[in-house]
Amino acid sequence: MEVHHPHHPSHKKKWSEYFLEFLMLFLAVTLGFFAENIREHQVLVERKNQNLEGIVQDLRKDSFQLAERISEYVIAMNNLEDQKFASYQYGKNQLDESNYLDYIIQKNDTLAVGLSFFINNSGYKNTIASGSLSVINSIKIKQLIAEYYEELGIKLSDNNRNLDSEKNIWLRRTFNSGAYGMNTEYKKRITKIPIQDRLLDIKNNSSFRKAVLNPDFRIDTDRFEHECEYYLYLLIRFKNLNNKFLLELDKKQF
Repeated sequence: MEVHHPHHPSHKKKWSEYFLEFLMLFLAVTLGFFAENIREHQVLVERKNQNLEGIVQDLRKDSFQLAERISEYVIAMNNLEDQKFASYQYGKNQLDESNYLDYIIQKNDTLAVGLSFFINNSGYKNTIASGSLSVINSIKIKQLIAEYYEELGIKLSDNNRNLDSEKNIWLRRTFNSGAYGMNTEYKKRITKIPIQDRLLDIKNNSSFRKAVLNPDFRIDTDRFEHECEYYLYLLIRFKNLNNKFLLELDKKQF
């Protein structure tokens, strides 16, 4: 005897069931998309905070170095003014040649000028590279970043080169030499010679005597002093901006 199995017709889904499945799938994909965006945003915010902390550390290093450079250039400006006045006194026979030459040599031996300021910008570079700038909410901080690193910072960097050039021109005209490298063989050898012998050698150098005894020495020194004065002006502006930037970041509202 054959056994007949009953046939059960397959269940046909209603359009509402298809819609419900589509809706659940859409919601799952959408929520996943939003969750991923939130996670990426949180990562960016965390990186932003880390990079801004890095900028704070860089600004503090800058602040210390700026104070040093400003102090050096204020002293240097007075030094160059003294040399110009001594040249004037010599021209008016108020200072004899030997004492005048000794004075100029001594002043130049203690002239600490020409050291450039270079910005600590690792925190800024990381902020740009990581895209953290886009999640900084404070418009004020964004403006300070642009002014500090992209405007005044670039101008200061350009004047580093101008100052180096003017210093070398002034040294060549005055001492018939350029700036000496810190690790040159000449530098190592010359420092072994007693200071008085070195200064006497400069005093007896005909090129040096010709340059310093010439009234044009005041003009050359004045030109170099003006370059130092402008650089000092930029350093002071940058120091004020540095203070302003640090105060804004200390608010922690970024």
